[in-house]
Amino acid sequence: MHVQFGELKWPLRERRLVRSWEFQLNRVARKLGVPVMFRRHFDHRLDMVSMEQVNNLQILLDGVLDHGVPGAVVELGVHVGCTAAVMAQLLKGTDREGQFHVYDLFVGDWSSVQSVRDRFESNFKALGLRIPEVHEGDVRATVPAQLPDAIAFAHVDLGVGSDHELHGELITHALNTVYPRLSRHGVMVFMDHHRPGLTVEGNDSNPAVRDACDAFFKDKPEQVRMLYGGPSSHGFMRKQ
Repeated sequence: MHVQFGELKWPLRERRLVRSWEFQLNRVARKLGVPVMFRRHFDHRLDMVSMEQVNNLQILLDGVLDHGVPGAVVELGVHVGCTAAVMAQLLKGTDREGQFHVYDLFVGDWSSVQSVRDRFESNFKALGLRIPEVHEGDVRATVPAQLPDAIAFAHVDLGVGSDHELHGELITHALNTVYPRLSRHGVMVFMDHHRPGLTVEGNDSNPAVRDACDAFFKDKPEQVRMLYGGPSSHGFMRKQ
């Protein structure tokens, strides 16, 4: 049975819900005929994932599952598990629930005294979700050594702050290792993939994602396609 979008929960979700003051301000604006809508500012450092990106993940992962694309589900770059929790809910009760693998260093949390790994696991337990197979360490060491042989769906979110060179290196490594194991019609989703002129609203804060993908796919039959991510940027490719 499919999970409806409104049923999905994830850590920090409440930050994106409409507050009563936003509702009242927008109500007054409509009455006054003011063509604006008040909405809480999206903080990329704290909000992690937009509502639109969650919707993209749901549609793409559901499609892979519905069409029986063989292979495991993986996420490279997890942090406290916002997108991983969304994916786990979509996998719950399916034959892929035990084939969910996540990869991360689990360092760099600036908002809690609790370790990143502990916050990740606490978030999953609070949502009643099975903790996936966790591969802790630098992805250049754990991938491809600990990758499943066949992959149906991969979510890549390997941002490392302002170090664009390292970010590009990590994205290139992910592409070189995950793509060969991606099943036919399998999907890779790229957080922060931005294409000026095509991406609507999104933030071009991590150009290394686009640059690495452009270089990798220049001699491949696939291309990364843009997704609407609201205040964030998002792209995906489907294996031919």
